[in-house]
Parts: sequence; structure tokens; C-alpha cells
Amino acid sequence: MPAVDPLPRLLEAARAGDAKARDELCSRFYERVRGLVHHQIQQRLRRPGHGALARMSTGDVVQDVLLEVLRGLDRWEGDDEEAFVGLLATLVEHRIVDSVRHHQAACRDVRRHDDIGPVTAGAGHDETPSLVASGNEALAIYREVLASFPDRERALLTLRLEDALEFKDLAARLAYPSPDAARKAFHSVQARLLLRLRRRGIVMPGGSTS
Repeated sequence: MPAVDPLPRLLEAARAGDAKARDELCSRFYERVRGLVHHQIQQRLRRPGHGALARMSTGDVVQDVLLEVLRGLDRWEGDDEEAFVGLLATLVEHRIVDSVRHHQAACRDVRRHDDIGPVTAGAGHDETPSLVASGNEALAIYREVLASFPDRERALLTLRLEDALEFKDLAARLAYPSPDAARKAFHSVQARLLLRLRRRGIVMPGGSTS
């Protein structure tokens, strides 16, 4: 039986553009990524409003994630399996979240067109322009600051603060070794988020940390 290259050596060769190493990397982790995709789709299908995921192709998501990994290897500095699986889990999460949000945005656009129409668009809203502008500006700053975090930390923040996932679910989705590990990682990255927002003049609640 041929010897299996250690992951650090395989990653180094893949970063250098070795096509064989890149193929081996995809082959070695294909089933792991497929399992992550299947698990996350099934989990989300249990929640209302995510029925569109039933039509998603697991194979397409797997291919997208693996291609994104290969494109971004130069920017990723880890070389151990736990960190690499964490990267894969994060990319799977981002791909599925993007699909859900695009679907929901499309549904909102359809409802807005059907219910309001081009003539009465905007009528009936009681928010003042100044409040709307202030909210949009704060949200834009939040998104900008959030984007400054690495992929896994950004997913951790988004899933906890916006989706209110429990730490056991965060550990499963983002490949943390335990719920406690996910909790500690969240507290650390949340503190940095709040500090960065404060520097931009935005003070927000600490979010759910229990």
C-alpha cells in the first residue's frame, strides 16, 4: 500500500501549484466535505423558510467549497488537520448561508413588488429618513468590521449573534472539538468585535453569551 503524504507536505505542494497534490487534497477530503454539506442542509431543512435547500445539489456545494479552498490556499496559513477541517466547515457554512439569504432576498423582492407596486412603493412606513439612514450606516459599519475577521471567526460571530445557534451546534458546524471550545472561541472573538466597533463609534449589546 503506497504511503500517504502528511497533510502539511500535501498542502505545501498544493500551494506551490502541484496539480497532483491538489487532486490528492480534493480526493482525501471529498467525503468529509460531503458529510458536512449533507449534515448542515438537513439541519437547516428543519427550520421554517429554508425549503429551497431541498433543491440544492450536495455535489455542487462540495465542488464549490473545494475550488474555493484551492484558490485560497496561499492566504491560509494553517497546516494541521483540525484547522483544515475547520476551514472546510466554515466555507460550507458560508456557501449554504449565502444560498439561503439569496433565496430569501428574492422572495422579499417578489412580495414587495406584489404587495406595494411601483406607484405606492415606500408609502405607509413610519420610520423617519434620519432614523433609517442612521440604522443603515450602523449596519454598514457592523458588516464592514465583521468582514475584517477570518472566515471561521466571521461564521462563528454570525451564527451566534444573528442566528442564535447554541454552542453545541456551533461546535458541530464549525468543527470545534466541543461546545466549550466553541464557547471560549466565541467569547474571545466577540470581545475583539466589540472593541473594533467601539473604535468606529458603534456600541452594541454584547449579544447572547450564555
